[in-house]
Formats: sequence, structure tokens, C-alpha cells
Amino acid sequence: MVHAPTRTWRKPLRLYGAVAHDLAESIIHGRYGPNDYLPTEQALATEYGTSRNVVREALRVLSARGMIDVQHGKGSQVLPRHQWQLVDQLVHLVREDQRVPQDLLELRRILEVEIAGLAADRASSEQTRAMRGTIEQMQASHDDPTACIEHDIAFHELLAAAAGNALLPLVLNPISHLLRASRLATIQNAGAVDRSVAAHEDVLDRVEAHDAAGAREAMQRHLVQVEGEIRRVRTDSRTTQRSDAPS
Repeated sequence: MVHAPTRTWRKPLRLYGAVAHDLAESIIHGRYGPNDYLPTEQALATEYGTSRNVVREALRVLSARGMIDVQHGKGSQVLPRHQWQLVDQLVHLVREDQRVPQDLLELRRILEVEIAGLAADRASSEQTRAMRGTIEQMQASHDDPTACIEHDIAFHELLAAAAGNALLPLVLNPISHLLRASRLATIQNAGAVDRSVAAHEDVLDRVEAHDAAGAREAMQRHLVQVEGEIRRVRTDSRTTQRSDAPS
């Protein structure tokens, strides 16, 4: 870790974008090095003279830029520099390269359909309550795409944990940025949040009922819904390109 000169914070910031900018500068200049954990949300809120909600939004911005990994229950870890802006590049790939989203969907079918079935067999009532909470938060974040994506990701992480296989995180972590990019590429589709919420509820209803076959089928339907969102992105992109073409 490189130690930068001690800073004096002079003016409280209220906007999460400004907090995100200052935190990014702190990371770039070495105040927080690769693999370091940022201070807690409460500590950052005190430092910046703002609320924890503002800090949480700022951390989501840095996470979307690939600068930090927000780990539930552990904190926000600074990622190596070569990963910064990786998500932006991956969003472009999802939108422009047909092979990437199709291959990702294929991989998700291999992994997540079985994860749903295992979770239906093994999930505790505490785990299903936590998953229900993420769906409610998705719905409440309807007008905040960044927050909605984080709650979406949290649902799938909890579902994977409920599957009870200790090796699953080792398999899922390497593709986490690509999964985030896929969500970022489709979240702006009209009605996407409502469709996603309904699909997650469908999966969770089957998990709560301990219906393994039904949970697998519900996850299959969810991934069909995701595929439809990707098609909408491409259709909108082609329409925009045609309208922008010289006449």
C-alpha cells in the first residue's frame, strides 16, 4: 500500500457523485491500495458529513466502474487497477457482440438452473426471507437502476448460498463482472424492472415451496426473460443507428 499525504476534509459533500469522485481520487492516488478495504459506510458518512445512503450510492458507482468489490457482510475492497472500467468494456461487448450474451446465457443455464433446484431442497426460512427482502428492495428501487442491479445481484448471491455448495463462489466470482455488465446493458429497457421482479418472485415462490423441479423451470423462464431483454437492447440500438444515418 502506498501512503499518500494526510488530507484535510474541508467541505461536507451531499451528492453521491461528488463523494464517488473523491473516493475514486483517493484510490487513484494510493490512499487505498489494491485489496485494501475502504472504511465502513458509517465511517465514510462521518468523514464526508453526509448520510449512509449517499455513501452507499457512491460505492455503487465505484463498483460499476470496476474499482471496488462490494462484499456483503465484509465491506468494499479495492480492486487491482487493471480491472478498472472493465464493466464498461463488458457492457459494450454484451450490446455489440452477439456471442457474448448468448454464451453467458448458456453458462447461466448450466449453473443457475441447478442452483435454483438445490436451493429449493436446502434453503432455510431465514435464507428465503433474505431473498424476499432483495426482491422488495428491487421493486422499491424501480427508479434507481444502479440500486436495482445491486439488489438483483444480491438475490442471486443469496440463492447460490442457499444451494449449500461451498465451491459455487469459486465458480461464480470470475464471471461476476460479466453478469453485472449484462444487467447494466438491459436495465434501461422499458418495463425491465417489473419483468425482472416478477421473474425473481416466480423463482423464490418455488424455492419457498421446496419445489426443486418448479424452481429449475422458473429459473429457465427467468433466463428466457433475460434473453428477451438483450434482444430489445439490440433492436433499440439498430433503430437508433438507422435514425442517425444520413438521409
